[in-house]
Amino acid sequence: MELHRWLGRGDLLIFNNTRVLPARLFGRFEPGGGACELLLLRRVAPHVWRCMGRPLKKFRSGTSIALGGALQALVRSRCSDYEVELEFSALGQDADAALRSQGIMPIPPYIRTGHGDEQDREDYQTIFASAEGSVAAPTAGLHFSPELMEALTGAGVESAYLTLHVGAASFLSLLPDPQSSELSPPGAEIYFPDPQLLARINAARAGGGRIIAVGTTTVRALESMFRSESQSTAAQETSLFITPGFEFRAVDAVITNFHQPYTTHLLLVEALMGRALLERSYRFALEHAFRFLSYGDGMLIL
Repeated sequence: MELHRWLGRGDLLIFNNTRVLPARLFGRFEPGGGACELLLLRRVAPHVWRCMGRPLKKFRSGTSIALGGALQALVRSRCSDYEVELEFSALGQDADAALRSQGIMPIPPYIRTGHGDEQDREDYQTIFASAEGSVAAPTAGLHFSPELMEALTGAGVESAYLTLHVGAASFLSLLPDPQSSELSPPGAEIYFPDPQLLARINAARAGGGRIIAVGTTTVRALESMFRSESQSTAAQETSLFITPGFEFRAVDAVITNFHQPYTTHLLLVEALMGRALLERSYRFALEHAFRFLSYGDGMLIL
């Protein structure tokens, strides 16, 4: 990648340093109730998680699930059209340790039907990953290697980091009902405001530099921070929905992958590029066999 040829001294790259949990689990309903799949979304109490479950109709309150080894789960309740609440135990062992042992990396279902392997524990993390809490990778960051970072630093490009934990909002379709054209706004995701980062952005701009967000999750966090102007560093939820017509305050450019229709990512990209340039860019990508989605190619939008 020759990114350092397009960016220069004083530009500021901002990365999402979230770390992906081994959040997917496969198990069986007990007794003899068939196979099931879980995706951890967020912890709500010690050993209690909100999850996506499949097949959802079988996740009835009081149902037990065997998840391999000593790990078990008890269905406490259905929480929404796609969420259930589960309590985990491990027969005398530490439940969190058992979850990490039995869980696999939540690669997208179009890759090996979502069955991550040991290599994905490394490949599905960015080199910046440090703050654990995501159920999907901020995939634009996967393009960056130590060698590329060295080249960018040599060109005078600066780097900074923030944390937004990627949740279901980043991969659920905005059109849940195929019979309807009504878009469903994305759910909230957790991010951590950083007043020092805001000060650094303002300083970079004052010096003539550009603010380049690596990934749509970084855009969502930055634009949320600029709107809240919070001086706290405590976790906050953002429900920001970036669509065409959105006024960008924090971001001048974005590095992102090629996305599916009816996703928050694609609407955000259209808000940056406009419909005409978006269509030309995607047509060019299709005609030249670019790779789409999580482990695919990326683009710089200036």
